[in-house]
Amino acid sequence: MAELCSSQYRPALVKRVEIDKLDGGIRQLGIPTVVGREIQQPITQELTHIFAPTFSNNSFGFRPNRNGQQAVKQVQAIIKMARRFSVDVVQPKFLPR
Repeated sequence: MAELCSSQYRPALVKRVEIDKLDGGIRQLGIPTVVGREIQQPITQELTHIFAPTFSNNSFGFRPNRNGQQAVKQVQAIIKMARRFSVDVVQPKFLPR
């Protein structure tokens, strides 16, 4: 941790793992090292406290306690209300390096 305090820390490469999906596709995951995770988690928690209050209630991507199924349900409810605007629902894809 001395490297972190002296601004010399460089994160290790993330281990890449492929997991088979039920539909026949492959899900690619990145697994950080234990030290990397110990450093990332408190930073993520602090940034979440700072930025989460500024997010729209209609934002579901990569947010705590939010998921794709909730986004789909919200879109379905908006369609049933016959609202007159468009909604963009995108599932992000993993981009290999």
